[in-house]
Amino acid sequence: MWKWLLHKVSGKCELLRITYEEQPGVKQTKRIEESLKCSKSALLKEISTGDKYNVDEAVEKVMGEKKIVREVHAGFEGHFRRCLLYIRSYNQLTQQVESLRRSKFSVDDPDHEQKLLKLWRLLMPQTQLTARVSHQWGDIGFQGTDPQTDFRGMGILGLHQLVYFAEKYNNEARNVLLKANNPKNGFSYAIVSINITDLQHRLMMKRKLRTHFYNLSKTSLTVDDYHEVHCYLMSEFTHFWFSENPADVMEFNRIRDKFKRKVILLLKDPQTQLVANFQR
Repeated sequence: MWKWLLHKVSGKCELLRITYEEQPGVKQTKRIEESLKCSKSALLKEISTGDKYNVDEAVEKVMGEKKIVREVHAGFEGHFRRCLLYIRSYNQLTQQVESLRRSKFSVDDPDHEQKLLKLWRLLMPQTQLTARVSHQWGDIGFQGTDPQTDFRGMGILGLHQLVYFAEKYNNEARNVLLKANNPKNGFSYAIVSINITDLQHRLMMKRKLRTHFYNLSKTSLTVDDYHEVHCYLMSEFTHFWFSENPADVMEFNRIRDKFKRKVILLLKDPQTQLVANFQR
């Protein structure tokens, strides 16, 4: 009723009103997305969740359905198109991430094995791994002698994120590992990384990470963009962990949950981008 009344009074549909009320950016994109999601139109609902549609065709169809005349509302088409590019790209990235999470680590996959050994070389360049199954894996924070068991929850996504951080920002990753190996109040580096992978995945699926991704200048997201967030979270979690001065690793759940609340609060600010100084 309220939307109908506003339409009658203003002469504009909700999508059009949003582009007049909000400047291009996170707020505008989120409001457009919410309007599409809550619409009674099957076309609009599909656009809010789809990841394979042609954006230009979708813009034309919506403008036709909503009777928006481009000559009268010259700015709408560009603003709406930009919003759809972000929305579709987030949906696409969500599917790609979920596919990696569902892909199990396999010792029979040469690529998986090579990535695992690469991780060791990146984090421990001065130390030779004596055997594929070895207690040495504990030096970089795995629980047992064979890391494959630690990837069960997050699949190959957990390994990809470990390798990405260690390869792209080697100094920062090794610095985090050094701090994690503090015998007094450190933590298991690899296990915590996989936990952060889980935390990030939950934020992604609940669409909490839209603030960050909708603030990027690019409207075509890649898995590397997703991994960049993981690098930020790992570094920030390390700072947060030691600022909490934990008595031992048994405080991990409490500190992780507190850290998650902090990140969610950050993401409520429409200006937030999850980027650390070492990533600039």
